Amino acid sequence: MTSRHWALLAALIAITLTGRAEADEAIKVGGIAPLSPPGGVQTGESLRDGMIIAVNEINAAGGLLGRAVELIVEDTSGVPEKGVAAFERLATLENVVAVTGSAHSAVCTAVGPVAQTHDVAFIAGECWSDNVTGAQIPEVFRITVANSLVYSVAADWVKEVGFDHVAIIAENSDWGFGIIEVFTTNLESAGVKVTSFTAERTLTDFTPQLLSLKRADPQPDLIVAGFTGSGLLLMLRQAYDLGIAPTAETAVFAAGADVLEPEFWNVMGDDGVYVIGNPAGLPGKPDTPLSRSFGAAYEELTGRPANAVAMEGYDGVMVIAEAIKAVGSTDRAAIQEALRALRWDGTRGTIYFPATTEPAWAFQQWPEVPIFVIQYDTPNQTPGEAQILWPRRLATTDRLLLAPN
Repeated sequence: MTSRHWALLAALIAITLTGRAEADEAIKVGGIAPLSPPGGVQTGESLRDGMIIAVNEINAAGGLLGRAVELIVEDTSGVPEKGVAAFERLATLENVVAVTGSAHSAVCTAVGPVAQTHDVAFIAGECWSDNVTGAQIPEVFRITVANSLVYSVAADWVKEVGFDHVAIIAENSDWGFGIIEVFTTNLESAGVKVTSFTAERTLTDFTPQLLSLKRADPQPDLIVAGFTGSGLLLMLRQAYDLGIAPTAETAVFAAGADVLEPEFWNVMGDDGVYVIGNPAGLPGKPDTPLSRSFGAAYEELTGRPANAVAMEGYDGVMVIAEAIKAVGSTDRAAIQEALRALRWDGTRGTIYFPATTEPAWAFQQWPEVPIFVIQYDTPNQTPGEAQILWPRRLATTDRLLLAPN
């Protein structure tokens, strides 16, 4: 055999070994979530655990393209700088094919440009600020609501009930400012008085803001608590202890996802009855085999009931997997193109990402995220057991429940 033939044979062996190594190598999918303070830790854990269930299911079914899937989740602590560093590690050192998750809109907004720099798709989970998709970064997709989407629906409910004076206490973040802006725009035009305060998201004592509302004339008949993490639960606890809300005169609407977790009841006890929440999805709605199997798998893994945030974690990984299957490739640009063409029946409905550019926040935003207003009427309820107040067609009660005097 000539030296040329030996060289050719060596090249063929090298190609074969490289192909085999690529086939054996796991497909890495990245996740980011707040898993330590000051972030909303329980929200982060729900996102992460939903992702884990998705990867377990994919691998149990044989993986993707004949390869196992490996999930790598980085902690953001709910801090933009830490989120950027986490995303950089995933995109470079770990070489993930796409990233999903996060909570805290400031983190999602900060990592968007990083996703663009590295040409890697980011499927935003529990981040509601309009700016997340409003920046119209081609690599950013969202599977939860935008502020303008969810709070315009909530404002419709506020007007339907007939509240006259709404007070908002919101964290000074993109998400918190968005709550104030959307509620104010939608309610003041209907003649509803809106009072608003902002505070640092690390605040733990809301007494000054709450007492100013107690002294207000007229007093608000609805308080909107626009905080995440432990701050939300502390505000609700303090509002009850000060006799401000929920009462027969004043209802309280918790905008943060932490009100959907069992820790809400750990903090509030029986006093959590009558608190109102606003989940972007409820387990079992729609009632499909997938929503039922996910709920069972989540409870088996965590010992906790599933909620909208956990479903976002699951759906985020699954849309990445569906995109990979559609193009038969883990190429980052190809995955993005497949996401733009995707229609997939997830735990909360059929997910797709339209290229709408007006309004700006609608770009690659799933427009049909299910939005609910719920109210607890029994201690230790799960969100799925609470009364549905809105949308009207799915309501389980025709009236708002007010605390007794």
